[in-house]
Amino acid sequence: MKFIYIILFVLAFAKISVAQEGNTNKFEFDSKNEKDPQFVLKDNYNYYLMTIMDAYDIAAGHVMILRKFDQKNVVVETFKYEFPKIDEKALYKYLGFAESENGKVAVFVQVYSGKALKSEIYKLEFDKATAKFTSTMLASSPIVSAMKSGGVYLEKSDNGKNVAINYHSYRIKGMPDQNHIIVLEVKTMSVIWQKELSFTDEFTSQNFVITNSGKVVLVRDMNGSKKGITYLSVITAEGKEDKAFEAQIFLNEMKAISIGQDDYLIALNSGSKNFRSDFYNNLLMYDLKSGRILNNTKISGFSSLTGLEDVVIRNISIQDNSIYVFTEAKVDAATKPANGVSTMAVVATKYQYGPSYMYVLALDGQLKSTTKLQVDAKPEAHLYHSFGVMSIKGSFYVNAGNSNGVYRMNFNDVNPHRSIMTFGDLYNDRTHFVPQLMTYFPDKKALLCARTVGIDQMAIVQVPTLE
Repeated sequence: MKFIYIILFVLAFAKISVAQEGNTNKFEFDSKNEKDPQFVLKDNYNYYLMTIMDAYDIAAGHVMILRKFDQKNVVVETFKYEFPKIDEKALYKYLGFAESENGKVAVFVQVYSGKALKSEIYKLEFDKATAKFTSTMLASSPIVSAMKSGGVYLEKSDNGKNVAINYHSYRIKGMPDQNHIIVLEVKTMSVIWQKELSFTDEFTSQNFVITNSGKVVLVRDMNGSKKGITYLSVITAEGKEDKAFEAQIFLNEMKAISIGQDDYLIALNSGSKNFRSDFYNNLLMYDLKSGRILNNTKISGFSSLTGLEDVVIRNISIQDNSIYVFTEAKVDAATKPANGVSTMAVVATKYQYGPSYMYVLALDGQLKSTTKLQVDAKPEAHLYHSFGVMSIKGSFYVNAGNSNGVYRMNFNDVNPHRSIMTFGDLYNDRTHFVPQLMTYFPDKKALLCARTVGIDQMAIVQVPTLE
């Protein structure tokens, strides 16, 4: 009985603390145009909220923004830095970010122009010690046109130590498939190697990962309905090595992990590319060293979804001799025609995230269990993911948004979501929690979360953990 009273007290305290923190210290936030919010540059005194402004219909619409907070979660300074501009017709693509351990955070962007016929890749770096920004061009390439500018993609290693950028040039018919790979060390934010690759076969490469050991793995597969067995090209500073599959396989979403000194791929995959609903039927574990599939298991959850657009692996954690794979679907949630009248009218597209699943694998890739995460229905997908997750002292804490709140997953119970800390009355029709926006402060034994208020404000919410 005493134990039950303690649990009730902790949960009550959690709700009170959340309510107190969540109803104060609102600040301006453009929920329509700011994207990819991240808590960065934490120390015992301050932390920063970094976002990217991405809008073509407002002045200074392409900006890196950093808000500095004090220990009371109050904004004390705001820093802004405009993206480089080639000319007035310049277009932009935000690639991603990286944070070093020595107080620096960098944003990577592509800037390209059909008028100037060139594409440039930049690193925009903020140093909290000096509160200064620096801009560094990493690459510049000619393009055919704005519509034929090629693709630029960024991936980070699972341990956060490496960043890889692949500039995949627009392929002119009859010409080689060209890739410019740039690898940076996050600790120094500097380029440690780069390589130009030219492939003369009919395969193309856009999907790739970078391993914890710094290898870049390109997936080489055929365009459209052409048939050919996918292969991997493993790139290092010293050279490249191709690895073949025995049968056709399409790796539609993948991450690289390490077990000991060896690198492995975890990939959602299929045996065909005929229908999007088939893309994510299997979960594979591939040994890069031996070049073989350890296991490729059929999974449930995504094949029957209506309006499925994409599935991503949001997080992978290795603990207790198991591999925990957290996934999230992106779907077109529009349910009626844009004008709300005719069934023949064009349907308005409205992407949302979810449903979401956690797959638990053995260390050889065998599927041990599947758990559907409790998540809320979300607003538009440009800002709100379906969940955020952190591993804290061996437990997974999941931020599932408004009604489901933050819960600690309990694998020893028939209900793995039992330890729930709700957000109480902190949400309504005007407020929405941003589930993926969360961080942990060990000294406070608390999570920081955030919610939007209307379309022009945000507030920080502090949630104590059950430790």
